[in-house]
Amino acid sequence: MRASVATCFIAWALSLVGCAAGEPAQPESVDRIGTGEGPLSTVLQDDEKNPQLAADADLDEVRTVHHYVPVGWHRTVHVVQKFTKRCARRQDRRSVLLLPGTIVKADFYDIDVDGYRFQTELAKAGYDTFATDYEGSGGSSYPDDGHDVTHRFLVEESRRVLEAVRHIGGVPRVDVLGESNGGAVASELCDDARRTRSCVLSSMIYRTGTPMFYSVFLDPAFLAFIDGQPQGYMNTTADLYFNIVPRSPKPVQDAILATQPGKYAVGTMLAPAKGLPWFDPTHARVPALIIQGTLDNTAEQSDADDLRASYGSRGGGVATLVRIEGANHIPRIENSPYSDQWKNFVFEFLKTH
Repeated sequence: MRASVATCFIAWALSLVGCAAGEPAQPESVDRIGTGEGPLSTVLQDDEKNPQLAADADLDEVRTVHHYVPVGWHRTVHVVQKFTKRCARRQDRRSVLLLPGTIVKADFYDIDVDGYRFQTELAKAGYDTFATDYEGSGGSSYPDDGHDVTHRFLVEESRRVLEAVRHIGGVPRVDVLGESNGGAVASELCDDARRTRSCVLSSMIYRTGTPMFYSVFLDPAFLAFIDGQPQGYMNTTADLYFNIVPRSPKPVQDAILATQPGKYAVGTMLAPAKGLPWFDPTHARVPALIIQGTLDNTAEQSDADDLRASYGSRGGGVATLVRIEGANHIPRIENSPYSDQWKNFVFEFLKTH
């Protein structure tokens, strides 16, 4: 069962890494609160005790742990960790934090369709991976008023999650990857080169949206509808994913619409209404990769150039921009070859940084 709030708070107050058992995970779910040792250390200890467990044959078996990281009083963030023995055996361990967009959750990074289990593929490649549900969504805590879950709110909670990932993974610095609003959060986390190693920003809008973006997402009636949701929470339905799923294969569309609709805080949905940009990437201090589709219907092509120029302009971080010819807003979940090209760009970036 999930640990009590009191237990989680004690772990948080002691500045320990907090996590508790969550939903059943496949193939494994581990309960752990503030032990000071992450699952990777346990894997290596088990191998030492029983050499038969250390067989190379199971190096790529993906293990899953559900963490509940305390980020404040009565506040926890649900984090899904996936790793393999290959991750544990790397001399240069790598941990990757995956930050989702506005109306999606952690499992959006591991869609249960062949070719679209990105988090699993990262784990098999030797990267210890962590995907989050922001507060106000999924398995995380829900503030009384969803309007309080602003961009700044998510940046601050994600800094605490980042610190937990460093301890759980046993790494000094974490690679951060964000899509859409997750990229906005990631760009600000990467102002700390002592705790972050690299940054991937995909499916972004910075200063200049397309006519479709302004006519739909900044439509006064649409914004009033979001702002007027009871207690600041929206129960999303399939029709609100119109800009996410159309270019995906049918099985991917079905999987997304079966898992992502649900209850979400509206605070960050309203962020663009206050003016673009709503985030500041200029203080970033680590290398970044920016990915945009050439047919992106949300951000103008010049917008990615502006983001590249602004990223790290005050902090010293340098961004590289790549475009995927023919891809739309979220290439990772689109049909092949766009999804494959997106993954190739990401893996090559991680390999060289």
